[in-house]
Amino acid sequence: MSRSRVTRSIPFDPIKTAIGVFVVLGVVLTGVGAYALPRTFGGGLPALPAELVMTALFGVMLVAVAAATRRVVPKRR
Repeated sequence: MSRSRVTRSIPFDPIKTAIGVFVVLGVVLTGVGAYALPRTFGGGLPALPAELVMTALFGVMLVAVAAATRRVVPKRR
C-alpha cells in the first residue's frame, strides 16, 4: 500500500522571496539614510565629506559592475 501524499507545487520560492524583501528594505533604508545625512549637516550636498562621496560613488559602481557581470556570465547548471 502506497501512502504517498500529493504535494502542491509552490509558485514561488519562499527563501528567494524573503531575501528579495530584505534587499528591497535595505535599499529603501539606505536611501532614507542618504537623504537624511545631508540634512543633518545643514549645508546640503556641499557639506558632505569627500570620503563619504567617494564611498557612495564606489558603492554605486560596484552595484553597476555586478549587474553587468550577471548579464554576461552564464548561469550554473
